[in-house]
Amino acid sequence: MDNYPGTCYDLSVFGPAREKRLFKKSIMKIAVIADTHVHRISDLPSSLINTLTRMDMVVHLGDFHSEDLVNDLKEISNFRGVAGNHDSHIPGLPDKDLVEIGDKRVGIIHGHGCVFPFGFKWGLLSQFDGRMDAILYGHTHSTRNTMEDGTLFFNPGSVCGRFPAMHRSYGVITVGEKISGELVTIETKRYYYLNRYIGLASRAVSHCCGLNGRPDSYLQ
Repeated sequence: MDNYPGTCYDLSVFGPAREKRLFKKSIMKIAVIADTHVHRISDLPSSLINTLTRMDMVVHLGDFHSEDLVNDLKEISNFRGVAGNHDSHIPGLPDKDLVEIGDKRVGIIHGHGCVFPFGFKWGLLSQFDGRMDAILYGHTHSTRNTMEDGTLFFNPGSVCGRFPAMHRSYGVITVGEKISGELVTIETKRYYYLNRYIGLASRAVSHCCGLNGRPDSYLQ
């Protein structure tokens, strides 16, 4: 069995009042961000910062860019984060983590190195033991929100909108009796037709990497 830092979502670390409030909630909202590539939280869009402060938890899926951003996120939220391929200089970030909320098991990982030899779907699943209700990952800068064989595969895209992202985006995961994801666009890029071709190329890459479902983001 793999060892995950913070394997169990231990609500007691947030204090008695916070613990009591979260235990009473039948539905939990988690903001999911990835590939921010900024130095401080003040570099993020103000609308996103406002959303982060209202969430029950914030998950960052790697490629922070700086340790300062990690510390900023810890100040405003119940925070979970994993290291991306650009985060080797940031101490204390695990390569992957497992968050358990009630009976739901949510794996978080950046995703680099998960493609070969079996493609993203099986590459991601192989990083975690047992049944997974959701796997949240980043790295590709391409959004994904698909349920396959009982597991939600969710990529919020890139907050900074770097190539091949067609827009700046983040995600919100809702955990209750069921688990579901929502993709939120912060800003759409210009050059629509160029981005459309990039989107088609991203779909082809995703298909080849083993995630064959048709992502909602490509239908927008």
